[in-house]
Amino acid sequence: MPLYLVGFMGVGKTQLGRRVARGYHTRFVDLDHWVTAAAGMPVKNIFERWGETYFRDLEHACLRCTAQLRSAVVATGGGTFTYERNRQVVEKLGTSLWIDLDFDSIIGRMSERGRRSRPLLQDEKKARALFEARRPAYRAADLKVKVQPGEPAGAVAARILQMIRERNCVI
Repeated sequence: MPLYLVGFMGVGKTQLGRRVARGYHTRFVDLDHWVTAAAGMPVKNIFERWGETYFRDLEHACLRCTAQLRSAVVATGGGTFTYERNRQVVEKLGTSLWIDLDFDSIIGRMSERGRRSRPLLQDEKKARALFEARRPAYRAADLKVKVQPGEPAGAVAARILQMIRERNCVI
């Protein structure tokens, strides 16, 4: 059963996902990479050319394709888990884990280029409002790891691995 990492953009789902997958000797999947491969262009370009609705439909289709994975750690996009239809897919296919990091830490560790590449982070005030609006959906995750500001990724990954073992989650 896949482990789906959920949380706001920039919390470290991809970096943590790679580490956790290595720790479990399983496959790592970045859902945004599947979406960009399917569209043949970066997320920012998908938003610009076809809009967010098109992106979300493509994202949902790619998420459903993870059903073929018997064992994997899947880093979802920041908005993936905020849609009920996607939460239902994740619930059916595996275990969800919310990577919870405060907004100021997210923005503080992102480069200017990183912020520019994310369409929904262009305006910090709007991004903060989006962060707050998405938190209730993230709370629906099966598991949660609270990341402390400045906490090294290796330490967070180790805590995730320990949590998964303690709860006998199958990945």
